[in-house]
Amino acid sequence: MVGHIVVTVMNKKFENYFIKALHNAKIEEIKETYRKKEGFSVHKNYKLGNIICDVFVKNQEKSVIFDITVLPISSDEQERIKNLQAKAKALGYGFRVVAINKPVNPTIAIGWLNQALLNYLVKNPPSRIQSKAEKTHYEQVKSQVQSIEINELDAIAHVEGGIEVDLKCETGEDRLISENFPFEGQISLNLLDKKIKHAKLNIDDSHWY
Repeated sequence: MVGHIVVTVMNKKFENYFIKALHNAKIEEIKETYRKKEGFSVHKNYKLGNIICDVFVKNQEKSVIFDITVLPISSDEQERIKNLQAKAKALGYGFRVVAINKPVNPTIAIGWLNQALLNYLVKNPPSRIQSKAEKTHYEQVKSQVQSIEINELDAIAHVEGGIEVDLKCETGEDRLISENFPFEGQISLNLLDKKIKHAKLNIDDSHWY
């Protein structure tokens, strides 16, 4: 039976979706907590001037605004919270900030990948880089696996990173220029031999003039 595993790192679109889901879940949690308390009315997306507050709760004794934010809090977010707190205070309302942690983006670590990819590029130098100079020397590769599909002893990985290359241009000068070329693409891995079988990389040379 063929073993088959797919591991995918959370992309930005899904991360934003997940944060929104956590935000909404926290709103519902606060609403449910105060609905169980006698005498409280609970309002979601309460309008305070030109600002929409996440939750507003009120009874005969007090009124409280809840604002939900994601850690770490940016300087812009701090300013927004400060303004909202000032408006709540001016109206005699209590103010609570509820912080939720940003979901951790898992990493996929393949310890031998950078060296294997460097070896592959030395043997199969990309024409986009080779065309830049008379001579090239590939120094190192730094890569990050975005997703990987494993099938027994082989795998297909989607990666992004940078290729550090020393270039000797046709200037008559005996000196090298060190450049880093960003890339993203797909590589085919032999997991048993720890080698790259094939790499299809999109190399960004837009910074090169």
